[in-house]
Amino acid sequence: MSLKSELDGSLRNIFDVSFTIEYWDGDRVSYGNGHPEFLIRLPDASIVKHLLGDVLLRFPEAYVSGDVEVQGNLQRLLRLCYGVDKHLLRVSPARKIFLRLAALRRRNSLPGASVNILHHYDLGNEFFKEWLDDDINYSGAYFEHKGDSLEAAQYQKLRHICTKLRLGHGQRVLDIGCGWGAFALHAAKEHNVRVLGITLSAQQHTVCQTRIEQGGLNDLVEVRLQDYRELENEQFDRVVSIGMIEHVGKSYLGTYMTKVGQCLRRGAVGVFQVMGKTQGGPVTPWITKHIFPGMYLPTLGELSTEMTRAGLCIHDVENLRPHYALTLEDWIERFEKKADVIERMFDVRFVRMWRMYLQSACAAFKLGELNLWQITFTHGFSDELPLTRRYMYEEPRPQR
Repeated sequence: MSLKSELDGSLRNIFDVSFTIEYWDGDRVSYGNGHPEFLIRLPDASIVKHLLGDVLLRFPEAYVSGDVEVQGNLQRLLRLCYGVDKHLLRVSPARKIFLRLAALRRRNSLPGASVNILHHYDLGNEFFKEWLDDDINYSGAYFEHKGDSLEAAQYQKLRHICTKLRLGHGQRVLDIGCGWGAFALHAAKEHNVRVLGITLSAQQHTVCQTRIEQGGLNDLVEVRLQDYRELENEQFDRVVSIGMIEHVGKSYLGTYMTKVGQCLRRGAVGVFQVMGKTQGGPVTPWITKHIFPGMYLPTLGELSTEMTRAGLCIHDVENLRPHYALTLEDWIERFEKKADVIERMFDVRFVRMWRMYLQSACAAFKLGELNLWQITFTHGFSDELPLTRRYMYEEPRPQR
């Protein structure tokens, strides 16, 4: 069977996406039902043969380099990953070994974690400010209504987490992976708590420090350029981690949870917001190679096991999966509006790479097995949390 015939036979089994393929011989074939939503140009058979050796890595690379052209709805194209014949996504045993070795080189050891974080988060504060919300939240928001603005949804996320933490005047709070300081500043201003935020990104640290000083919060908020493993014998009344556990790595999950247990006083409350997979397995290799080196998305079972070993008792789990899809839709819209500006900052390949990243993430939250969990827990058994979940929604909350 020829390469073209093999592709054609597999693609004819897809019905929920309508699209057109322009083959290297000039032949155009439409698949699915209805008007085509996108067009893929495959300019050369040798390129296609190369792609089929590892589609999940090489197709995004070919899109970024321009070797494969896509016109139309890119996110609808990415739905093919969830409907195409799985044998087209196969990876040879030798290729799997190569990918495992590459992952080992990107492990989140103490020195390795800093390098991995720099790769993504130190792209420049101005880059992230161009398309994130005003508070520079780079994690899934919380939409009380689908029509909420991104700014409102991100504020609601911070408020929702603070409610779950049961913050009170004078408490000491540890924010692991504090980003640009959105949670730390919010918690200090709204609840008069003392917050220590830690980050490995020098550029995030700079912005945090500036925002603390501009807000007159030096007495309440401290930010350190520090790895979580470097925390000494400090005790906190609350611990929060928003979108950071994804960067810990599978082999360090136990170390991370043990450190959280050491920092959180007995009976106290913590909240994790973490992306995770329904089933275990590595992150798509293109993401770990080009976007998030060292990333690992744990299952709920893996998180539960390591938390239990560290003496952390799960009180509540809320899956905000659709909220992250809505967040990504807003990010994509904002990113595309600033695509020309971002291209001048970097180049056209960078814009195509981040477009692929954001669209593929959105597709995975809508159709794949990505989840966004908010996990409320205590260090050991505790009576600091109410008997029911009503407190998360019924108590008076400050309005922006």
